[in-house]
Amino acid sequence: MQNPLNPAFGEELLAMEDRRSRGREEPVVKPRLLEEAPRWLLLITLVFAPWAYGSTRAWTIEVLSILMCAVTGLWIGECAISRRRPQVPAVALMAVIVLLIQGWWMAINARLYFVASNETFLPRSSLAVPGSVDAEASFVTMFLMTGLMGVFLFCCEFFQDSAWRKRVWVTMAVTGASIAALGIFQKIGGDPVLALMWEPEKRDLRNNFAGFRYRANAGAFLNVVMPLLAGLAFVNFQKRDRPWAKAVWLMVLFVVVAGIQLNPSRASWCIAVGLAALLAGKVLWHYWRRGGDSLPPRLVLTYAAIFAGLLLIVGAICFLGGWETSWRRIGLQGLSPTNRSPTEIYVKMIPDAGVMGFGPGSFRAIFSEYQREHDFGTREHPDCWKTGLWQEAHQDYLQTVIEWGFLGAIGWAILVGGGVIRGAIQYFRLRAGLSTRWLLLCSLLGVGATLVHSFIDFPLQIASIQLYVCVLLAVCWSSKEAPVPSSVA
Repeated sequence: MQNPLNPAFGEELLAMEDRRSRGREEPVVKPRLLEEAPRWLLLITLVFAPWAYGSTRAWTIEVLSILMCAVTGLWIGECAISRRRPQVPAVALMAVIVLLIQGWWMAINARLYFVASNETFLPRSSLAVPGSVDAEASFVTMFLMTGLMGVFLFCCEFFQDSAWRKRVWVTMAVTGASIAALGIFQKIGGDPVLALMWEPEKRDLRNNFAGFRYRANAGAFLNVVMPLLAGLAFVNFQKRDRPWAKAVWLMVLFVVVAGIQLNPSRASWCIAVGLAALLAGKVLWHYWRRGGDSLPPRLVLTYAAIFAGLLLIVGAICFLGGWETSWRRIGLQGLSPTNRSPTEIYVKMIPDAGVMGFGPGSFRAIFSEYQREHDFGTREHPDCWKTGLWQEAHQDYLQTVIEWGFLGAIGWAILVGGGVIRGAIQYFRLRAGLSTRWLLLCSLLGVGATLVHSFIDFPLQIASIQLYVCVLLAVCWSSKEAPVPSSVA
């Protein structure tokens, strides 16, 4: 036995204690598959959402909700196994928690069950506190919202990985281009092509585009992805090698722009023109700041002329073919949105919505009551304002207050508005690579385009657009992280 008075004996005890301590703190080894499974599933979800009829049918919404909840569950499971806390913005997390608590409370405590076949309400047992007026719609909506909020928080954390952030960027852009290509193919093929995916009663060349039955929703989706494609094309044009990659991204961008032109939505076309002007201004500013050293101005003008010429050809073909495009509808109907929807009925509903609202997803059920009782007096108004079936309000902000009340509206304003403000501040403060700044700029433009469109339509009620906007908002909330590599495939 060693002598306890020997100094070496004390050093040996300290070494043994240090080894035991390191053994207790040994990091948990997690399988790589567990970490990457929710990420790959997210890419699959991003492709599925717009291709499955824009996630507007009941079964597509259910499948999308399951996929998003699975992404969230895999992410939470990976965090639990790794024994780590998810790295998400505190303000965004609090807004998500408040919205989910309110929404699920209204759904679980629903006071009524709406029967759509005869537009009647059946009583439902509930506590003596606010509850939804449509139990089924609120449950479906909150299942979807839970998945969306989970994906949003997941993206806020995993966008710290630059390689995966790039994959999501490319996936969203290419998926959007494929939707535009499908819509163009339908326009060229006409009714026989539409018949491949649409029932006879839902087949309308003036309204269908790709998997979207309503042209405005298709246009809103294309406006979300157009800036992403423009950013990818610009980033690739900064490279002096890989000329084929430049040509490919330029042609893919052209497909989306042509799709926006062929889609008959007037509002989305006007918003797309505004996006194009902002992007063009940013490109010119970039080259002016750099003195034109990264790309010769003559080459830029050449590509711009080719692009404009192709658009003119598309426009001429549409005009000669008599297709119902955005240009034609603007010429025939103008741009006035005054007869678009009965806004005065929405405004009348807001005081009755109160603090908690009528319940998530309840607009269809409660609007019919106000629609029948409202008196327009001697004022002229479209017949559909009184007799039409309104699944959604053509005004997302008023519908949000109607369904979620003032409390929920504040929560959504913090989540969406806070992300836009944070992203804008970080864009001007961030000193990062070219790709990082362009991804952030394109995310802001995509979200901004949807928010502008929401004043006269309901893009934020469409599940596929909701998903894409949530992902772009996550880019804005996590914009302080490490930059994306400049090499974008």
